[in-house]
Amino acid sequence: MNFLHLLSSEAVQHIIIHCLNVPVWRLAEDQPAAKGAVSFKAWSGEIIEVGGELEPHIIEDSCWMKDGRWHQTHFVFHSLDPTLLPVVNIYNLPETVPGSHYHLEVGPVCFL
Repeated sequence: MNFLHLLSSEAVQHIIIHCLNVPVWRLAEDQPAAKGAVSFKAWSGEIIEVGGELEPHIIEDSCWMKDGRWHQTHFVFHSLDPTLLPVVNIYNLPETVPGSHYHLEVGPVCFL
């Protein structure tokens, strides 16, 4: 990892949370991200979270919908500091109840 970090000027990673009847970022379409939203630990140890110095770019967030169908929240981490990636941990994942589920799709890191 040290070589990749040293030889790169930026890095990109995608993480998608697929969800069924459980919000992970916003609680409703017209609301900002919730205080209890998921957060991420960077390789460097920094926390990437709502309202923090580092905040992920959200391509899609439809997990707030509780309609019995699968939805997703798509996070993109793009940094000019390649030592931030990969994401090494995800915090505040929601507790599930019967009828709600989620699973993670963690994409590879592209070092540029």
